[in-house]
This record gives sequence, C-alpha cells and structure tokens, in this order.
Amino acid sequence: MGIALNAGRTSLAGLLVVAALLGTAGGAGAAGALDRERALKMIGSSHLEQRRQGYGLLADAGEMEDTPVLLSALLDDEDLIRGVAEQSLWGLWMRANDPVADPMFQMALDLLHQAKLAESEEMFDRLLEMKPEFAEGWHRRGEVKVAGERWDAAAADFSHALELNPYHFGALEGLGHCSLRRGRNAEAVGYFRRALELNPNLDAVREALRRASIAAEGDRT
Repeated sequence: MGIALNAGRTSLAGLLVVAALLGTAGGAGAAGALDRERALKMIGSSHLEQRRQGYGLLADAGEMEDTPVLLSALLDDEDLIRGVAEQSLWGLWMRANDPVADPMFQMALDLLHQAKLAESEEMFDRLLEMKPEFAEGWHRRGEVKVAGERWDAAAADFSHALELNPYHFGALEGLGHCSLRRGRNAEAVGYFRRALELNPNLDAVREALRRASIAAEGDRT
C-alpha cells in the first residue's frame, strides 16, 4: 500500500495513527503461527498448486529463519515456484514486524520511487534509529545513496545489510555495482558471483558479472 507523504515530515503521532489503520504487520500471533505451520506443510506437497500456495504464504506468515527454505526453492525445477519463492523472500525481508516501523519503511520507499532522495533518506534514518537490526532498511537506504551516486556511503549500507542478513543477494548485487563504480572490478566479480550463488535467477546480475569479468581481465593485462 502506498502512503502519501508531504515532504517526508510525518509526525510520530501520525505514524501511529497509520499503524493503527494498517494493523499489526507480519501475521503476528496465533493466526500467523498457524499460517506458517500450514505453509511449511504445503511446500512439501507433490502438487504444484499446493507448493505454490505454501511458498506464497511465507511472504506474510514466514519468519527470518525460513529464509534458507525459500532460497532452496530458487533452485526448483518449476519456473512458477522459483518466481513465487523470490517474491516471498522479498515479502519476508521487507517486514520489520513493527506497527510503527513498517509504515515508515513504506513511506521511505514511496519517497524513493518519487525520486525525493533527501526526504527518503531522512525517513530511513529515523527508521534505522528505531530498528537498527532491520536489514532491509539498510539495503534500501543504500539504494537511496546509489540514486545520488554516493558509492562509498551506499556500499557501507549494503555491507551492514549483509552483516544482518548474510543471505541478502540484493545487498551483494548493490555492493557489486558500487565496486564497479569505484573501479574495483575484481571485487565486483566476487560480489556478483556470491549473489548468483544465492539466487541463480538474477539475469541482470549475470550480465553485470559478465561485464565485471571483462573489466577485471583488462585490469590484469
């Protein structure tokens, strides 16, 4: 859900009102636990549709510890399962599971998509002061800095996201692009390869790896 923001200066009280309207994120409580249990059973089914539904449920009902389960599905023989699993990974990672932090995150993303970089970064700053353990907040603030071509600062945020979530292929991709921009071609190759090891379905990363490999080979000649 997109939430309009006036110059990025919504008060904390306003955020609490929005949070109350949205409800508690992440399928918390007994219902969420039952959905997660059901999802984990469904992904073991021999029926494609059951598996698809199970992986899809994990976007809202899953927990961070389910990340390896979803990553393994990125290697599935079925295109449908691979696609749903990747979407669910992003759904899982983009939840802070906090009734104030989740609306703040969405507002910061909306501002980024509107190219309001200063306002978006300010919102991410406030979010990360509240939830410093939220890896996706660091990743997306890194994207704000990429948009502003602040490669060193972006790389620092991507690195912190990766410390918090070692499976984050998006942060690895971001680090690869930052390394390329800073002329560290061999380093970029390493980051892109690690991203593809986690998620081999990233065609844009595969192309970036090809270009980085050519550049790194040129550095050696």
